[in-house]
Amino acid sequence: NGDMTETLKNQVPSFNATPLTGDGASFVRPTSMRGLPPDNTLVLTNSKRRHRSALISHFGAAMNVGAQAVDIGMIPSIAVKRLEVLRDGASAQYGSDAIAGVMNFILKDNNEGVQFEVMSGHWMTAENGRGGEQDVTAAANIGMPLSDDGFLNVSAEYSVRPELSRGFQHASAADGYRGWTSDQGTGFDTKTDNTDEWQTAMNWGRPLNNGFRSVWNAGMTVGDGVEAYSFGNYADTYGEYSFFLRAPGKSGALTAIPLDPTDPSKGNYSWGDTYPLGFTPLLEGHGTDFSAVVGVKGEDLGGFGVNYDVSTSYGSNHIHYLLTNTLNLSWGPNSPHDFEIGDLQQAETNFNADFTYPMGDMNLAFGAEWREEEYTMFQGQKEAWMAGPWSMVHLLVDPVASAALQAETGVSDTTVNYTAPGLAANGMPGTSPDAAGVFARQNTAYYADVEYDMGALLVQAAVRLEDFSDFGNTTNFKVAGRYSLGNLATLRGGYSTGFRAPTPGQSNYTGVVTSFDGVSGQQIQEGTLKLDDPLSILMGGAPLVPEDAVNLNAGFTTSMVSGLNLSVDYYQIDVTNKIIKSRSLTVPEGSSPTFTDIALYTNALDTKTSGIDVVADYSFGNTRIGLAVNNNTTEVVTQRQVNGVDPVSEGGVQNIEENLPQTRVSTSVTHNFGGALSLMARVNYYSETVDERGTKEVVDPTQLVDIELNYRVSDNLSVVLGANNAL
Repeated sequence: NGDMTETLKNQVPSFNATPLTGDGASFVRPTSMRGLPPDNTLVLTNSKRRHRSALISHFGAAMNVGAQAVDIGMIPSIAVKRLEVLRDGASAQYGSDAIAGVMNFILKDNNEGVQFEVMSGHWMTAENGRGGEQDVTAAANIGMPLSDDGFLNVSAEYSVRPELSRGFQHASAADGYRGWTSDQGTGFDTKTDNTDEWQTAMNWGRPLNNGFRSVWNAGMTVGDGVEAYSFGNYADTYGEYSFFLRAPGKSGALTAIPLDPTDPSKGNYSWGDTYPLGFTPLLEGHGTDFSAVVGVKGEDLGGFGVNYDVSTSYGSNHIHYLLTNTLNLSWGPNSPHDFEIGDLQQAETNFNADFTYPMGDMNLAFGAEWREEEYTMFQGQKEAWMAGPWSMVHLLVDPVASAALQAETGVSDTTVNYTAPGLAANGMPGTSPDAAGVFARQNTAYYADVEYDMGALLVQAAVRLEDFSDFGNTTNFKVAGRYSLGNLATLRGGYSTGFRAPTPGQSNYTGVVTSFDGVSGQQIQEGTLKLDDPLSILMGGAPLVPEDAVNLNAGFTTSMVSGLNLSVDYYQIDVTNKIIKSRSLTVPEGSSPTFTDIALYTNALDTKTSGIDVVADYSFGNTRIGLAVNNNTTEVVTQRQVNGVDPVSEGGVQNIEENLPQTRVSTSVTHNFGGALSLMARVNYYSETVDERGTKEVVDPTQLVDIELNYRVSDNLSVVLGANNAL
């Protein structure tokens, strides 16, 4: 359907991708390879490291919580010539993050030709008899010559993916829809006619997600055996997420407050009069993604037969957050409705020097890399994070409510205080000055890799040393081999150590929510604190160290039957010091005058992931059958306590182990009818999972059927009609 993430899910057996859902996952789709978090997979473009997203996933599926990964959805599929997937640990070769494997997107490099794609699809919703929504994607690729011996290839894509509803409404929102009820902002009213212009008061389903994405790739010969190259991308995306409905009287935003926060006798004010049926905060995410790589490569450096590739790159991902249609009641009638809650940015700079030296049956590769990562949390507007003049009105007596209660009970001295107001933007607090900042770190790496081809046997060994400014050194190695049994089969296997360095964002993130103590009425704080905060240290927090991994794999490939290509691989990945965000931990009484609970990032878990991949392709006549199977299990082996308690709850451990399907099968049959017409049918099977919510409901196995009919009108034009989840 034009989405790169969806394409990968259908092609790589151990690759999972959950739909766009809520919070940060509205803007970056959560993925997983071999059951590990998305930042355990290294992503390359034209064999160069790609920058991370600015989003740290604080919520969502267990395998994604706390991860800061590359957003592969920023790469338009029309720009990709081929995808190379190394389903093996490769930190000794490529550095941090390559625990589950490596994805290398090779960009198109043709210097002529034009390709256009236009895709439109309609989502059908069975519930409530409602119609679906229209997805539209338009993409183009053009190749152009660059001088006499070069190329410039440009790709662009624009997609429109509207909000999708699963057809269910929360009980409190069943009679409302989003509509303009005042000049103050978006409110709610009941539907009064029979038109189709129905907007749910809150959405359960895929959030709105539109965007422009582009890629360029260029290269040209600048001398004898010397080529200069450049590639990169620019993307501008927009998403909008619907929070839960804030029903009347229940949100700390629609209850009565005094007109004057120091004198209740002047009368009351309530936003509930403006929004009698409540309101739903909306989170807009405006994403800007940019990268650029320039380099030069050539052969026979200095006449010594050494090939070289020297490059520099810069990548940046910026998310501009705008929280709309909401309130901060502590600012009373002066509360804004739209809040700049604070942008996020991840920026990375790389310098690479890579060399290869062929020596007959042996090939030596070596090189060095310098990289800087910079994570920035921008301060939000003060009304988004600061408690306003009405913040303490819950300590005052409400004369209106008190008079009503006295009239009802006949007790003249009965009084009622005002309800405690919310102290930040309702939906998502803004970034305070204490949390804002620029957090950077640098690292230098050196590596060597040797391959020796002895005919039927090929052996490989690699070692990599990295020095990080924030936590020191790490050394990793890999040994692997391949043995050919002629036409019968090829055996392969490897053993490696790996690592993933904690990101500056994970080490320095602060997100604090202010609420009230139910007994004293005083403001209290809870949330996530960065690890060098004195309270974090008191609570057992410590500087993050890298995740360490041991990766063992063995398998074979065979083409012993004509038309059949079969590969089977077993893997085991043991991760030590897994980085994860803890649950809320209770602050010991008397330790802090303001905080009651905090969460922090820890290296608390050790996990063991094992599984098997089977990929087969069989062609006979005009029919081709494809099969991709993955069976994967993850076990939490050890949990180290923080201040005497488990930082990950029992339910959190269960989510890590059972939230993803243990078995995935994708089977496709493509038949060509002997001319321009072909038909593809695919069955995607997912074994049972456990719902991550508190009830831990078992989700039954399911099969989804995709069908696609392709008619080649001419050598230059194809028309495709299909259905995802056709049944």
